[in-house]
Amino acid sequence: MSTFAKSFKEEVSRLARKEARAAVAPIRKLSGATHSALADLKRRVAALEKESRRLSTLLAKRLNPANPVNPVEEQGRTAGRITGKGIRSLRRKLRLSGEQFGRLLNVSGPAVYAWEKRNGPLCVRQSTRTAILSIRTLGAREAKARLQEKPKK
Repeated sequence: MSTFAKSFKEEVSRLARKEARAAVAPIRKLSGATHSALADLKRRVAALEKESRRLSTLLAKRLNPANPVNPVEEQGRTAGRITGKGIRSLRRKLRLSGEQFGRLLNVSGPAVYAWEKRNGPLCVRQSTRTAILSIRTLGAREAKARLQEKPKK
């Protein structure tokens, strides 16, 4: 192929690509806007579905007299985040030793000290979690009174 033909072919290809880009540009902008609007709508629908599930669960608990609502759950404390720092501050607030605090929760004293040393959320049994969440509202005197009621092991 001659140099002229080759140059002519390259120029035609370049101009065709340029014209194609110019024709497709408005559609690409519209397509991008549509994609972002769709993603936003999906996020909003997911949030609304989550809220709907939460409200229907709450309504079912309120309407079902056979399943009374736990006051701890009612205050939104079932999913309370339990951390080592939180355990330490709760134990100090109640003015209890690790052994006493453990007896109050039906766990050992060394377990309490081990929890206090950990960083981040703690993985504890559901019964222990419920016990911890239930004593969060107690004062020091009430905690000592509950401790007196429990038999020593």
